[in-house]
Amino acid sequence: MNDIAIQVLGLLVFLAVIIGSYWRWVRPHNINLETKGVLLLIIATMTGGLIGSSGWWFDVPQAFSWDLPPLASRMLAVAGWAFGAATFMTLQRPTQQRIRLVLLMLAVYLIPLAVAIVLFHLNRFNPTAPITYAFFIIVTGLVVPTLWYLYRRPQVVVESNVKPPVQAIRWWMIVVAVLTVLWGIALFITDNGPVNLIWVWPGDLLSSRLIAVMLLTIATAAIYSLRNADVARVTLVMLTVYGLGAALANLWSATAGKPVQPLYLTVFAVIGLTSLWLRRSLLVG
Repeated sequence: MNDIAIQVLGLLVFLAVIIGSYWRWVRPHNINLETKGVLLLIIATMTGGLIGSSGWWFDVPQAFSWDLPPLASRMLAVAGWAFGAATFMTLQRPTQQRIRLVLLMLAVYLIPLAVAIVLFHLNRFNPTAPITYAFFIIVTGLVVPTLWYLYRRPQVVVESNVKPPVQAIRWWMIVVAVLTVLWGIALFITDNGPVNLIWVWPGDLLSSRLIAVMLLTIATAAIYSLRNADVARVTLVMLTVYGLGAALANLWSATAGKPVQPLYLTVFAVIGLTSLWLRRSLLVG
């Protein structure tokens, strides 16, 4: 099956899931067209991440717009899972704050990367490959409505009795935010830093930035969760999925005879396991 056939099949699956999700999560709400739009944006984010993740995990060349190192490709897949978890929980209970969490995650994930690509990395894209045009169409189609809805603040379900997370979770969010924002900035600025355990993609700044924006997204979600226990529930699930998934992505390197990155494995395993443990504890004091 050639590249175009694979992409057409993927598009058909994507549209089928969008239609089914509309009936499941949008149609039951008595809301206006603009508010339906934000739910469709969240559905598109969930569907795209989950469908794309299978190709990214196995580093299928046709699955992404530039040639990714295998570990970066698997970590991209894990980012798709993490967004899938956050968007699914938001669709299940689309409060204004959960919706805003997803919108902030999308903005932080996409906008810095898109700007960096336009300014510095267009040479990494093959102008003859259909996936190149699909990439820019998808990014534009997500960024524009994301910025609009961040401004408009749509509301589907009214949230009552808002409470902050317990102190242990607040401290954990602060720790995660500080760690990931520093790590993300380091990877975004350069791909050749002084510590090989941190900068594991020397010579590939674009892939380094792809991982960096997810770390910055995690930091944003953690900070946004400090005042709302319900939002913290979503963030903890997202952290669990990404942490354990990223640890697995590193362990998977051994199956191809590649070295496992010990710092990435350890840090993300700790993030995933700690978030899972806290998720099971009482969130509201």
